[in-house]
Amino acid sequence: MSDVLAVRATGVIRGRNDVPPRFRPPAPPRHFVGRDAELASIRAGVTVLHGAAGAGKTALALKWLWERGSGDQLYLDLAAHDLGRVLRAFGLSAEPDDERAVFRSLVLRRQFTLLLDNADSAEQVTPLLPPSGTVLVTSRVRLDLPQAHEIAVGSLTDDGRLGPLLDRSYVELPERQARLYRLCAWEPDTFGVPVAAAIAGESECDVEDALDDLVEKSLLTEVGDAFRFHDLVRAHARAKRYQ
Repeated sequence: MSDVLAVRATGVIRGRNDVPPRFRPPAPPRHFVGRDAELASIRAGVTVLHGAAGAGKTALALKWLWERGSGDQLYLDLAAHDLGRVLRAFGLSAEPDDERAVFRSLVLRRQFTLLLDNADSAEQVTPLLPPSGTVLVTSRVRLDLPQAHEIAVGSLTDDGRLGPLLDRSYVELPERQARLYRLCAWEPDTFGVPVAAAIAGESECDVEDALDDLVEKSLLTEVGDAFRFHDLVRAHARAKRYQ
C-alpha cells in the first residue's frame, strides 16, 4: 500500500514496516537502570527531555520507545541526519523549501512515533512536528515548545545496580576493545575515530571496528560521526585503567 503526498514532492511513501535501518531507533543500553519517574512522565504528544551532555537523555528516550512505544518508530539525529536524505530513504524527494512539510506529512500519514535527537533550539524542532502523534525530543537546553511536556534529566547516580552490569559487559570485551574503552574515557566530550586512533596508537580502520563493537555492547554512544560516553560509563572505564 502506498500514498502520494499532497505537497510538492515526487515519489510515493513505501508500505508499512519498512523503516530504513539507519532511521530506526537503536536498542537502549543493556545497562540502563533507574529513571523510573522520568519514564512514567513521558506521555503522548510532544515530550522534551533536556539536560547536560552525558546525562542519558537519548538512552531514556530509547528505553521508553523500546518498552512503551507503539507502532512504527522513526529516529532522526538532528546533529547528523540530513532531512533530504531521510526523505530519499522513503522514496521521496522535494525542493529544499518543501522538505520540512513533506517530512511532517510522512510522519503523519505513517503515524510514526518520532524521536528527534540532539535538538539545538525550538526553531529547529517546530517545523518538523506533525499536528498529532507522539514525539520525543532530546536537547541540552530547555526548548519551551508550546504545549510540550518538558522533563529535566539530571545526572544519574548509581544505585548499586549499574556497576555489576558494566563489569559484566567489560569482562566480555576482547583486549583491543577493553584497552580502547579505558583510554578513550579520558576524552571529556565527543570524539571521532581519528582522535581515538591517536590515543590508541592504532590505525583508524582497526579503531573504527573496535568502537563499533563498544557501541554494540552499549558501552559507547554513537553521535553522528563521533562517539561519547555516558557519565557513569566514563567513570567506570576510567576506574578500570587503574585496576
